[in-house]
Order: sequence, then C-alpha cells, then structure tokens
Amino acid sequence: MRHRRTTNENKMFSKMENMISMMASEKPFERIQSLEQKINEIDKIHVLENYIVQLKERFWAVKEVLTTAEASAYLGLSESYIYKLTSLKQIPHYKPNGKLVYFNRKELCEWAMRNQVQTAGESSAITKEQI
Repeated sequence: MRHRRTTNENKMFSKMENMISMMASEKPFERIQSLEQKINEIDKIHVLENYIVQLKERFWAVKEVLTTAEASAYLGLSESYIYKLTSLKQIPHYKPNGKLVYFNRKELCEWAMRNQVQTAGESSAITKEQI
C-alpha cells in the first residue's frame, strides 16, 4: 500500500514539474500581452455586434415600403395608433391583398409634415408685410 502512494505522489509531482516548466518556458509577460490582445478583439466583436443590431433596427430608414411596425418606428407613434389612423383613413396606406397594411415612406414623411405651424417670428413678419 505504501508503494502505491509513492507512485501516485510521484505522478503528481511529475505533473506539477511539467506545469512549472511549461509556465517558465512560456514567458508569462508575453502570454499576458497575448491574452490582453485577444480580450480586446472580443470587445471589438461585441461593439460590432451592437452596431449590427442597431442597423437591423433602423433598416426601415432605407426601405420604400414599410410595414406597420416599421411605420410606427419611423413616425414615433404606437402601432395601435397607426392602425387607428388607417381604419379612419387619415394616413396614406396600401392593402394589396386586403389584409396586410403597407406604407410608402415618402408619403408618410409628407403626411407628417403637413399643416405647418408658423413660429412667432414668422407670424409677426407676415403682419408687418400685410400692413
């Protein structure tokens, strides 16, 4: 029984010696620098993934035909309000198959920009010209 313990102890000691020799030969400062570079690369990947998510969320900005969700994001209105406007026929929209609702981005922009309110400076300039 004593023999087995010494054999097991010898195996553990040899493994430890191998690990120590590997650590000494790896040059720890270079290993740390290498690990820091890899961490920086991972951080850059996370930043790129965040940019991709943002681009996917804003993809509607370049599309001509928008869904209700995209029109909602484009105008900053809730989807339920968009549906209400379509049912009251107060917003330009299309129903090619009679069910799904689509919007033209340019028409939405024109719709949102209608009924311009004059600023106080503009209204005083008009009254001076009228006099």
